[in-house]
Amino acid sequence: MHHKKKYSFCRRTGLGWVCLVIFLFFPLLAHGNPQDHQFGYKTDSKPIPAGPYTAEEQAFIDARPIITVANEFDWPPFDFIADGLPAGFGIDLMDLLARKSGLSISYVNGYTWEELMEMFFKGHLDVVHSLSLTPERQQKALFSSPYYHSKNVLIFRSDALDIQTLDDLEKKIIALPKGWSSIEFFKTHYPKVHIIEVESSRQALEYVDQGKVTATVEQEGIARYFIKKFGFTDLALSPWLENEELQKTSSMHFAVLKTNPILFSILDKTLASITSAEMEQLKNKWFSRSGRQIGGEDVGLTPEERNWLKNKKQISVCVPPERMPFSAIRGNQVVGMTADLLEIFEEKLNISFQAIPALSFADAIDKVATGAWDIVPMISKTEARKGRLDFTSAFMEYNVVILSRENFSFITDLPGLKSKTIGMVAAGNVLERVIEKYPKLNYVPMETIEDCLIDVSTGQLDTAVLSLPAASHYIRKTGLTNLKVAGHSSIKEDLRMGVQKENKQLHSIMSKVVRSLSQNELDTISQKWLGQELENKPDYGLLWKSLSAFGIVLVLVVLWNRNLSRLNKQIAIAHEKLSQKTQELEHISVTDSLTEIFNRRHIEATFELELKRSRRHGRELSIILLDIDFFKTVNDTFGHQTGDTVLKLFTGLIEKNIRATDILGRWGGEEFLIVCPETNLENACHLAGALRRRIGTERFGKAGSQTASFGVTAFKKEDDSQAMISRADKALYLAKSNGRNQVERIQ
Repeated sequence: MHHKKKYSFCRRTGLGWVCLVIFLFFPLLAHGNPQDHQFGYKTDSKPIPAGPYTAEEQAFIDARPIITVANEFDWPPFDFIADGLPAGFGIDLMDLLARKSGLSISYVNGYTWEELMEMFFKGHLDVVHSLSLTPERQQKALFSSPYYHSKNVLIFRSDALDIQTLDDLEKKIIALPKGWSSIEFFKTHYPKVHIIEVESSRQALEYVDQGKVTATVEQEGIARYFIKKFGFTDLALSPWLENEELQKTSSMHFAVLKTNPILFSILDKTLASITSAEMEQLKNKWFSRSGRQIGGEDVGLTPEERNWLKNKKQISVCVPPERMPFSAIRGNQVVGMTADLLEIFEEKLNISFQAIPALSFADAIDKVATGAWDIVPMISKTEARKGRLDFTSAFMEYNVVILSRENFSFITDLPGLKSKTIGMVAAGNVLERVIEKYPKLNYVPMETIEDCLIDVSTGQLDTAVLSLPAASHYIRKTGLTNLKVAGHSSIKEDLRMGVQKENKQLHSIMSKVVRSLSQNELDTISQKWLGQELENKPDYGLLWKSLSAFGIVLVLVVLWNRNLSRLNKQIAIAHEKLSQKTQELEHISVTDSLTEIFNRRHIEATFELELKRSRRHGRELSIILLDIDFFKTVNDTFGHQTGDTVLKLFTGLIEKNIRATDILGRWGGEEFLIVCPETNLENACHLAGALRRRIGTERFGKAGSQTASFGVTAFKKEDDSQAMISRADKALYLAKSNGRNQVERIQ
């Protein structure tokens, strides 16, 4: 089992000096004997009288209402799930308040921080704990006195030596979880800091670790916990941020809506009755050197949820008609990103997922909404759909772009298309999102993405508005060479899992498993399906035209935003520019800057994913480690510039002569790794031999002819990545020892 994600901040930022040494692990905590109540966990213990309460307050207590309290998934030490049960400092504090007052608490989880806050302000939750006080929140809610104060720090890569203070972030990109009040702090006090909003504290740290952003802001102790738990060894922390406004967000309170003053008064009086010794005991329990351990790689399912899965035995997934690269049905199998996600879910939940084709996107929604099937995958949340389905948090997000013919002018956003015809798929994710924001434009419903693109290509439509990954795939598939990206909308396609609204158990389970996905897992899936050829070989003329057009778009956007900056106009435009560049940042984070293939970090992650798949399904897997012979001589004789040219030419040669399913990455220097899924040792050696011969026939500019040595190995039961790499490396050493320009194998 794995963990999951959640949103937070403001209520989150640096834990103070005691947190410098905490969080090696957090053991499981049982809160009495929690009982399942609706979709939460109930605690009901004998009261330890706090009083004195008014007659009205005592009558409220005597009525024994069940108070619903928010519980997040993984924001230790304040609020998280351990072994399926609510745990943390905030949970223990709320339990103590319940025991002292005689109230009964039901903890509600399975939702993100942003969703929990929305539920709270709509009156669907009674109490939110361990959050900060802001003027906006004070308009609607009553806040307790602070019961904990902590400190914020910057977290950045250890090689970013110029980052120590908030001023150092000017014109840089940072990641903050959605819903954190620090987002407003930066917009107000540091408007030149660009913000990418992510799903959780963990994802923010993953973005920093992968170089997608410069830094994030977090409570020091929580940052140290995540760094240790997830192995972010390249990250470093700044000193405490001595900014009074930012540190105001660090005090922890509980909040109750102003519409429920009696409950607030009871809890506030009870909080005042907690002795300093009791509070110190709670702090020592969660913030001391002996801190508690959070259970391993636990998705966070309750015993009831595990039993539900055991009885369920199989979860049906209603797959809409083809919308690659996200999903399609081939024979009886689902392919695309959905297929890889379902494999991960099966491993984490230990249950099979059955893919069932739907007649249309609307049919898929209907089947799940009525309970005929369980889940519709990779669907966006819209106002219309919220009435019929519950949704997990978003786990992938992509730009929605404007496609046109080559002679079409650059468009800055959708309002610029007022007089144009806009093709959109009638039943899909994008149409509802676009119409919600721009209802008066001239939309033409189309049956498929291909229909949209063909009608734009032939002039029957002016433009099409589509998700960028889907548009890229079908442009390749149809070979429409006269199309280009004419602009970016301000809309994102955020992908989630949709579940029947009444099925609270399944919604909680899927929310937890989705939020347990690591950024590496998601990045690997995206790169696999967005980076490889799925149907046809690419039209390289079209590719270069598209890249050129996209380059012009980026230049225009940069000039546009520079002009706006000089005029000191809307900062929101700068943030839009930033979001348009997010995909470029993601590409950079996984790409070797010289050769433009996968870098060491990403080829390792891809290899790990393929290894898991082979182990899980008993499939063949081989790897080839290859090294250019006598490459140092090239650098010494012709110089490093020629050496770089050789590396680029060598990479291009390898890319053209491996299969579409093979995955190439630069392992380091002149060494490369090829991951070969569904390939046994014999076939991998055959591929290596063909590559060796092909290299020998090529001339590499000034450096002339070159050769390479190859080490090959194949997956064996119980192998891990280190064992396979070690064998391939030994085989490569044998090839070098035997005179180079050889292929050697070790099984």
